[in-house]
Formats: sequence, structure tokens, C-alpha cells
Amino acid sequence: MNRSRRLAGVALVAIATAMSAAMSARPALPAGVYAPSSPNPPAGYKITYAHNFTSQGMGDWRVQPNASGVVSVSTRFGLGIDLTAESQWTEIIGSDAVVGPISFVKALIYIPAASGGYTANWPAWWTAGSPWPNNGEIDMLEAQIHGRSCAQTHYGITGREISSSRYCAPLGKLGVGWVTVTMLRTGGKVTVWYGNTKMATVALPPAAKQKLVFQDQDRPGTCCNGPIVYPSTVWLSRVTVWA
Repeated sequence: MNRSRRLAGVALVAIATAMSAAMSARPALPAGVYAPSSPNPPAGYKITYAHNFTSQGMGDWRVQPNASGVVSVSTRFGLGIDLTAESQWTEIIGSDAVVGPISFVKALIYIPAASGGYTANWPAWWTAGSPWPNNGEIDMLEAQIHGRSCAQTHYGITGREISSSRYCAPLGKLGVGWVTVTMLRTGGKVTVWYGNTKMATVALPPAAKQKLVFQDQDRPGTCCNGPIVYPSTVWLSRVTVWA
């Protein structure tokens, strides 16, 4: 689902463009495992989907048409989206709808930081229901609020947004670098953690299953872009779903 639907001419903080080698350097992977302190699935939940991009490659994930960023798979880092110039966009979607009304999802992702600890560009780790927006959207981590990593939901015919600055990570903490993002969906609500810190509990009425989506873009003048940094790469190392 192309996030360009949110282009609305919203005023942003000044956009910084950086092209230094330091910004584009590949990160050291923290052992390739989820943060040990991150939440565990509730008792009785069992793994229903798991994919490790470092060992399984792309698998059932598909790059959406008109992608302009560079997609790669690394045996060290996982699935990468590299933005090499301004105004690029790439979205990669899992083929199957694996996130149901009762689900627990954990992912290890890398979010580049811009100067000052801002979330660079407009990365997003989210789910999409079909049809959208009726069957909802869970933004487990998305650049919002002038370059901060945030959690939120959208649902209903109008794509009602449930968001708040309270659901965003502090600058330079939790929402950038390697992050274990955890999400529990149950009882018409969604709870999201970055590491072991709870970011939000927000409403999402029970609906059909949703697909997992990983994307990044750097479009100046959009509602959600942080400081623009290129070249830069977001990484999705692994994802596991319990239900």
C-alpha cells in the first residue's frame, strides 16, 4: 500500500540531506537475535509464521511495482531497502495474511538515525488489511511527528487514525538502530513495544487477517518524513508470528 496517499503539504521541520560515508555504513548486527528483554508471547500461543531473511532470503515476500530503492538480501543483516537518492520509495509485502485478530508479532529491524537522533527518511514496519482501510492498518514502527519512530493504527471506511506524540520514541533512543519491535493484537486493541519499553496501546477493532509490510521512502514535503539521509539502508532481519 503506497504511503504517498498521505501527501498533504503538511509543514515539516527543516529537511537535512546527508551523504557521508558514516551515515551509509552498515551496522553491526547484535547477534542476529531478538532482544532478550523484549516481551514473550502469552501462554498458549504457538508459532504460526517465521522467516529469517539472513538464512531464507526473500522467501514469500514480494517487492511492489514502481519501487525505486535498491532491494538486497544479506546473510548478515537480512532484507534491505537502500535509498540512494531523493524521492525514492520501496515497499515489500509478505504474500500471506498472517496477522489475525489474536496475534503476537516480533521483528528485528534496523532504522538509520539522522543527525540529532532523528529517524531518517520515512521507514515503516506495518500491517495492511484487505480491503484497506476498512480492515485496518497497524503501524508498529513508522516515522512520524517530525522524524520520530511511532506506533499507531488506522481503521474504518475513512481510515481513522489513532495516534499521539505519546506513542513515539524519544529522539536517539528506542526507535533507531537495531530495534526489536513487538506487537500484541487481542481484544480489539494493539500494544507495541520497542525493546522492553511499551510504546502504545491503541484501538483496532477485530477484523480479517492482515499482511506484513516493510518499506522506506524519502520524499520531501510529505507528512511523515524525518531528515532525508542517503545513501541509507533499513534492514528487516527476521520476523515471527504467534497465535
